[in-house]
Amino acid sequence: MPPETLIWIITGRCNLQCKHCYATAYREEIEIPQNRKLELIKEAADIGVEYIQYTGGEPLLAKNIFEILQYTKDCGIESSIFTNLTIINDKIASKLAKLEVGVYASIDGPSKEIYEKIRGLGSWSKALKGMKSLVLNGIFPHVNITVTELNWNHVKETINRALSLGASSISIIPAMPSSSALKNRVYVSPEHFLKALIQAKEASEELGIFVSVWCTPFLGAVIDAPNLIYGNCRNWDVMDMTPSGRVVLCDVLNIEVANVAEVGIEESYNMLVNHPLYIKVITPKLNPPCNTCSLRWKCKGGCYARAYLINKRLESPDPLCPIVESYFQRIKF
Repeated sequence: MPPETLIWIITGRCNLQCKHCYATAYREEIEIPQNRKLELIKEAADIGVEYIQYTGGEPLLAKNIFEILQYTKDCGIESSIFTNLTIINDKIASKLAKLEVGVYASIDGPSKEIYEKIRGLGSWSKALKGMKSLVLNGIFPHVNITVTELNWNHVKETINRALSLGASSISIIPAMPSSSALKNRVYVSPEHFLKALIQAKEASEELGIFVSVWCTPFLGAVIDAPNLIYGNCRNWDVMDMTPSGRVVLCDVLNIEVANVAEVGIEESYNMLVNHPLYIKVITPKLNPPCNTCSLRWKCKGGCYARAYLINKRLESPDPLCPIVESYFQRIKF
């Protein structure tokens, strides 16, 4: 069976230096040659891959990105890009609209002050212009808000601002304790992330919308919020690929298990799902307090990437979960 979805870090190149970015680990990675990229897209179509999300870095800086998007469409695969908005103009937005490419965009603050603390001076006006160009061309993107120590108390405002700018839907995600976020110590704490979730709950209820919460499989155990939608990547049929074609266990972890440039997509996926680390992720041994948690059937210990980054063990309980945080505080004393 092929993966349903490919998450392809199509380039590590980026025009920003965001304080929370996990993808700086791929900044210098050399991209697969263009002809090989197209061959892999064709193979993906032939084996039944349904969806490719092109991310980065900034995917619009990838070499020949519009040839890639056009070929993906020609092969019958649905695609999207995950962009920081700042290099989008009317010409680029028009091309994306004609290709029917889905757009995911990052807006991490409700104002210039908060946004530029995270993404750098001059980035706010560029992001607003990019968003306007998309909307004028009939593209109403999904907006993702990365929650950090710099903006956790502005989540509600940011949701409202993103919708006012033309977002069609909203998600939030906690910054991962890796790469730039680790270096800059801006990844969000359990206490502050819970408060961010409460703000997202309030906004969703007041606006009558659903908000997706990514990388937070423990959500249902810590907050009662029917309008907050969450899942668990352990159950997804997804393969993560880096610019040079390395298949990684998770794009945050950067642990290589195969290489599509060398063996192709189908064989790489077989190598992934049969890898002992992948098997450990899919069928984890739950440790306290997860083994007695009422949500253990869905959460399965939480985010294994975050657990590994903090505790160096894939089966360690998710350190962002407030229940886990409280448990270890108790046994510590």
